[in-house]
Amino acid sequence: MRGRRIRHLVVTQDARVIGVVSDHDLGGRSGAAIRRQRLVGDLMSSPVVSATPKTTLRRAASLMRRKSISCLPVVDRGRLVGIVTATDVLVELGRSSSRRPQGRSPTPDSWKRAPFPDRIPRAVKRKSIRVNAPLVPTYLRAHGVELDPDDRAYVRRKLGRRLGKFAASVERVSVRLEDVNGPRGGIDHVCRIKVVLSGLPSVFYEKRGASLQAVVDGAIAGVERALRRRLQRRHMAPIKKRGRGGRAVAAV
Repeated sequence: MRGRRIRHLVVTQDARVIGVVSDHDLGGRSGAAIRRQRLVGDLMSSPVVSATPKTTLRRAASLMRRKSISCLPVVDRGRLVGIVTATDVLVELGRSSSRRPQGRSPTPDSWKRAPFPDRIPRAVKRKSIRVNAPLVPTYLRAHGVELDPDDRAYVRRKLGRRLGKFAASVERVSVRLEDVNGPRGGIDHVCRIKVVLSGLPSVFYEKRGASLQAVVDGAIAGVERALRRRLQRRHMAPIKKRGRGGRAVAAV
């Protein structure tokens, strides 16, 4: 796995798929928690949930989420022909969601839906007024979760689409992805998002689950709802009540 930079191995016997072993099964990327004399058969997951080449991506994502697994061997007429991982599905679904419908004239994304960047130029930071979403810096951290550039681009694009409309009130966004089980095994993930606001308390949201894509999407949707409520309360006019003597007082 280290040499090929992969996280899963499909186990076969007499050309039949009999199991799957992941880097978590082997004790993480270093494999330090596993004694060398143990066999793959002792640690592999079996029986195997598989897909066919004609399985849709959404069906594959649904299978992995329901079965709490992070990969699907692809079998055609009883023969192993490939493997698809949760990362593969997340990246491709992200690309599909960003494609525009056919027949429309190509226009650039509104600044309210543009991906959030990982950094902004120092000269721009010194400006006191920020008027567009691309200038909202987003810090993305992953612990125990491998994110390739496509994964990171998906998260930033999703943040821009859901939170870009609030950009004028947002100072920065922090996203932390973590494998809560670590070397012990399992694929439970947690996504924590913190949005720092100008002149208001920060908004924080956390989502846990087996599917990395579902966790990311759920956390972004949750922090969007929380952010909307926070900003709506700021713009609400104070409720007027009648005090003693008929005078109007503002309710705090």
